[in-house]
Order: sequence, then C-alpha cells, then structure tokens
Amino acid sequence: MSTKYIPDGQRSPTFTEVARRAQIITCTIETIATLGYAQASLEQIAKRAGIRKGLITYYFKSREALIEQVVTEISTAGTHFMVPQIIAESTATGRLQAYLRSNIAYIAAHRMPMAALIDIVLSVRTKDGRLRYLHRSEKTDMEGLEAILRQGQNKGEFRAFDLHAMAVTIRGAIDAVGRFLVVHPNLDGEAYAQELVTLFDRATRKE
Repeated sequence: MSTKYIPDGQRSPTFTEVARRAQIITCTIETIATLGYAQASLEQIAKRAGIRKGLITYYFKSREALIEQVVTEISTAGTHFMVPQIIAESTATGRLQAYLRSNIAYIAAHRMPMAALIDIVLSVRTKDGRLRYLHRSEKTDMEGLEAILRQGQNKGEFRAFDLHAMAVTIRGAIDAVGRFLVVHPNLDGEAYAQELVTLFDRATRKE
C-alpha cells in the first residue's frame, strides 16, 4: 500500500514530510517576494528549493493550494504574535496602542513574508474578478479593530466617531507603513509605530 502523504489527515505526516512541506512554503514565500506572484511558478519554486517540481505537487495538489497554505501560515503567525499583546491590555486605549505597535513590529520583523503576502493579496482573484484574499483579510481586520474602538466609546475613553470609518483609516495607515517598511528594509519600524500611536491617540481620545 502506498504511504504517500495525504493532506486530509488520514495518517500523521512523518518528520521528513513536515520538514519538506515547511521548506516548500519557505521557498514559495522567497520566490514570490523576489520575483513577484505572477512569476512564481512551481518550476521557479522548485528551482529555489533544489527539488523536482513533482515533489511540490506530492505535498500540495496545485499552485492554488500551495498559495492558500502560504497565506494561512503568514496570517496565523501574525495573529499569534499580535493577539497576546492586545488582550494583555485592560483599556481600549492600551489595546489600540498594542494593535498598532504589534502590527508594525510583526511587519518589520518579517519583511520577506509580508512582501509575499502583499503581492498575493493584490494579485489573486476569484473567477468573478474579486480579489480573493483582500476581502477575507479586510473583514477579519475590521471586526477586531472595530471591537476595540467600540469598547473605547462605551467606556468613555474615545470620542464619538464612525467606527467603520475610523477602522478603515487606521488599517489604511498600517498598510501604508507596512508596504513602506517592506520596500525599505533598513527603516526603523519602532519609530513609525510610535508616530501611528501618537496620531491615533489624538484622533480617538475624548477631550
């Protein structure tokens, strides 16, 4: 009987299989970050990994499945980095500051994965032409951020403002700084994070 790795969990992967999958994902990120999503073919990814193209499809049934896993892993890692810092704060003001700082800190520390993620988000479309991952990430980001802003208004920490409009503005500022940090790897992420904290503290505080 074949012992080929089966992604749906019919058997547990071996240590070697786990390591190979991780290598393929890492090389996919590097290929997209350096060549761009459009040029990151399975052939190019295999070349960077030093393996046969067929070995990639042994672990991932298609390029689309591989890209899906890349997006999931980068996003999950970011969430695991940010959430503990945010929930450790007891006030909405503290949580908003932690949200801003942890976002920028993660981007600054993981510039290649973020470069790949940005390219994927702005490139991959559904059959009807919608950006597949942009809608998904925006929905998740907006819900969490609006919850912090709502808490601040309910507790009297923040002034009255449109929750969605403020969340979009904050998210847009983070994304703009994030893209800038990716393009300019020598810039100090902490300095940019502090400016965002100061800016949105003034924008949200109740006078």
